[in-house]
Amino acid sequence: MAILSLDLYSYELAMNTHAMVILPERRGVPHEAHEGAYPVLYLLHGHGQDCTSWVRMSRLESYVQNLDVVVVMPDGGRGCYVDGVSSHRYGAYLTRELPVAVANWFRVSPRREDTFIAGMSMGGYGALRAALEFPEQYGAACGLSTAFHLRADRLRGHAEQGLNIPDFSEIEGNFTNVFGPESGFVGSRFDLEALARTVNGSGGPKPRVLQLCGTGDPLRAENAAFAAFVERECPGLDWTYEERPGIHDFDFWDGEIPGMLRFFGLV
Repeated sequence: MAILSLDLYSYELAMNTHAMVILPERRGVPHEAHEGAYPVLYLLHGHGQDCTSWVRMSRLESYVQNLDVVVVMPDGGRGCYVDGVSSHRYGAYLTRELPVAVANWFRVSPRREDTFIAGMSMGGYGALRAALEFPEQYGAACGLSTAFHLRADRLRGHAEQGLNIPDFSEIEGNFTNVFGPESGFVGSRFDLEALARTVNGSGGPKPRVLQLCGTGDPLRAENAAFAAFVERECPGLDWTYEERPGIHDFDFWDGEIPGMLRFFGLV
């Protein structure tokens, strides 16, 4: 298989950015042409990481070695994969610009049934938000240890519970630039509960969602609370929540990759 490191210019971000791409093994087999286009999985990193994190810190390459899927890992900076109030347009880049570029460069399927998105922590928030904001675009999504409430007041409590936040004051300023005042988060375009209610009440397509969290994760309580909210308020959504032993680290996320791929129907 081939692992590509892309350096590209983004018009939405108005700057150069990076992405990692894993191409299926059979793309490189001599004298054997694969018929048709490949499913595509957008895999998002967490806060303080970059597009190389999944390749460097998990066995992702081994898990997808014999699968016919293109895996795209964009660099999201610390922009939470949204069009920030006073920050870059990572939401438009992820959901609008990047898919067009990927389709132009690689032979990927345009069908929503073949398009998946997943991520961990901040990336879990970005993946679930993209799928709920554009349900016509993604067939399924997965959030691992999702940070549902990327606000300073919530993260201060998580830091006290053991979440690794080395410079809280700097992160607090970053989230203010992205989301604006904390008081404006609930019910806004950034609020996953509000987006879930909208999708649940619509007559349009609804992505299948897998939500995973470790029992020792500082974000466990808010993950369980969100799953309970969906069950109570959004019965029209195909939403699966599972917990297993683990904390907020790549040991847990790596172990969940095979199940995530099965959920997407890629195995």
